[in-house]
Amino acid sequence: MNPRYTLSFLHLFKIPGMLPIMKDWQAFIRTLFLFAGYESGLLQALSQAPCTKEALAQKLGAKRQELMEALLDVGLACKELELKDQKYSLKGKRSRAVVNPKGDMVAAMIQANVGYYCDAYRNFTNRLFGGELGDDLEEIGDVVARFSKGIEPIVRDFVKAIVTGKQSLRILDVGCGTAFFLQSAYSVNPTATGVGLDIDPAVARQARENIAAWGLSERFAVVQGDIRHPPQEAAGPFDLINMSSMLYYFSPEERAELLSDMHARLSPSGMLSVVMNFDSQGKDLAAANLNVVNCSLKGLYSLPSREEIGETLRACGFRQIKEHNFLPASTFQGLTAQV
Repeated sequence: MNPRYTLSFLHLFKIPGMLPIMKDWQAFIRTLFLFAGYESGLLQALSQAPCTKEALAQKLGAKRQELMEALLDVGLACKELELKDQKYSLKGKRSRAVVNPKGDMVAAMIQANVGYYCDAYRNFTNRLFGGELGDDLEEIGDVVARFSKGIEPIVRDFVKAIVTGKQSLRILDVGCGTAFFLQSAYSVNPTATGVGLDIDPAVARQARENIAAWGLSERFAVVQGDIRHPPQEAAGPFDLINMSSMLYYFSPEERAELLSDMHARLSPSGMLSVVMNFDSQGKDLAAANLNVVNCSLKGLYSLPSREEIGETLRACGFRQIKEHNFLPASTFQGLTAQV
């Protein structure tokens, strides 16, 4: 190797910002590889046994083997795959994580980042200057539900704090997702009964299956529907209404109407709980990133501040509004409000 070439290359790193950008670029390429490898089934196939290129192409039913081979090269270059005796296998911790039986949330994180998060940034300029907003909100419900499993331990502690000791506990969980909130409430308070409601048919079906698998079908019903036009099962009265990551699906005007309606569906001693990311004000990268997506898609709105939601709750007749701070420097928080 000619040292002059090396010196010429190293000269690039005198350009301000080049070194950190190169590190970010490498991490980004690795994330893209994980996305393509997971969605194509390549990582799952290699997790079962090492494969030659030919065997892997047959397993995947690949129509363009040269494209598969190109992705394999990326996997080797970013140290996520290894090649021994002409057979490919998983090497990197990230590749192993996304195919681990306990790694579905990790896989969903990759899918969310490369899918709708990247789409919001890729189309940012067009949408900023008046282009059509994204219209694929209905397609991301399953990924969001899987991705949200990462917050379940936090939510479980929150549920424990608000339902322990309650003698009457009929719950309406609006936007129930996996039905984890209902299951958590029952595990703490066996008097709990109620209804889970989700607008996404696929998510509602999965929640219903989860409730059945947990042996809780006699305690909770799961209904597919829109809280703006609630089914009879959501009539109330309820002792607790929960809304997790829901309020930014409604405009400020719709929010006030919705929260007034929730107030009317609560029992005289009832409570409303809200769990969500609030406006980051530049202090929470996860919330700020989410807000870009919200502002980029039809059917979503900017993240409101805690103060804004607090004022709306008071205007709707709620009292004793309490903040529950989950993590340092995070705007993912809970609010509870009494009738």
